[in-house]
Amino acid sequence: MKHRITDSLKTLTMDRPLAIVLGLFLFGCLALLIYFTLTIRPSELQVVNHYTSFGTTNFYRDRWHYLIGFAAFVIVMAFAHGALTLRVLAQKGHDLAMAFAWLGVVLVVITAMISYQVLSIASLT
Repeated sequence: MKHRITDSLKTLTMDRPLAIVLGLFLFGCLALLIYFTLTIRPSELQVVNHYTSFGTTNFYRDRWHYLIGFAAFVIVMAFAHGALTLRVLAQKGHDLAMAFAWLGVVLVVITAMISYQVLSIASLT
C-alpha cells in the first residue's frame, strides 16, 4: 500500500500540469474550509437549512450542527477526488486525469457558490 502511494505521488510530480491543477483544487478546498471556520458560529438559535415552496412554512430550521456537514463534504471531496485523480492517471493516462482534475476545480467553485448562499441565508436569523 505504501509502495503504491509513493509510486502515484512520483508519477504526479513528473506530470507538472496535472500537479498544478490538483494543487489548485486542493487550495480551493482549503480556502472553503477556512471560510467555513470563519463563518459558522455555534449558537442556540436555529438556522435556516431548507427552503421549499410546498407546505405552510417556506423556510425550515435546524440546529447549527447542520452547517458542519458542508465542511465534512469538502474534506471528503478533497481526499476522494485527489485519490481518484491519481488512480485515473495511473489507469487511463494524462488526458483523462487532467479532465478529471478540472472537474474537481469546477466542483469546488459550485460548492463555494452553493455554500455561500446557504450560509448567507443561515446568518439572517
